[in-house]
Amino acid sequence: MKPRLPHKEDMPMPRFLTALALISLAPMPALADPLQDALAASQDGPLYTFDLTYRDSDIEALIQVDPSRPEGERLLVLSPDKSEWSEDLTKRIEDMQASTDGDIWCHNLAEHIPDDARLVSETDKTATYTFTPLPAEDADKNEKKVTKHLTGSVVVDKTDPAILSFRMASDKPFKPVAVAKIDDFDMQIACARAPDGRTHIARMDMSLSGSAMMQAFSQSDHQAISNLQPIPNSGTGSK
Repeated sequence: MKPRLPHKEDMPMPRFLTALALISLAPMPALADPLQDALAASQDGPLYTFDLTYRDSDIEALIQVDPSRPEGERLLVLSPDKSEWSEDLTKRIEDMQASTDGDIWCHNLAEHIPDDARLVSETDKTATYTFTPLPAEDADKNEKKVTKHLTGSVVVDKTDPAILSFRMASDKPFKPVAVAKIDDFDMQIACARAPDGRTHIARMDMSLSGSAMMQAFSQSDHQAISNLQPIPNSGTGSK
């Protein structure tokens, strides 16, 4: 008599194979993406008053900002005294009075980060991505022409998801328009934790040099935000 080959019904499956089969049928968890985690982090929190230090080649000022006050009354210039204001500082203060709304959050830099940002390095605590930045939603046509020539990078916190730093810079000279050439553009932002845990712009340094209409130009400015104080009963959100 020929030996009978066992039917599959006769063959008990070893326990470890059963376990493997169950695992293979279970949905696999999504891989963690530190950038997406940072961009999805809650942005609830109060408004803050803060001190703003502004400095460029001609101006140095210390300004106290209270975004809960009516538009046009949100800035208090602590120094220099108004009698010492230059024409440039007066114009700068007027522009800031019209635009300051307490929106100091690094999370809003997400508008410049495309979906195809590429992970280039990481540590146990941080991840760094590079990308071609997107223009701001309200960018004018000249800003859009500049943005497409820049390279962006962002560092995010993996352990407590948030943006930690951000940069947009040119890799080589470029001509956004026929009559102007940008030799160098560099904007760097460092972020810090607010008392509620969100990250805010703590320091922003920008430098720009080039030529326009055969005339060379160079400018740089520095802004620093400090001394955040929560505004009672100011609700949640960035504005």
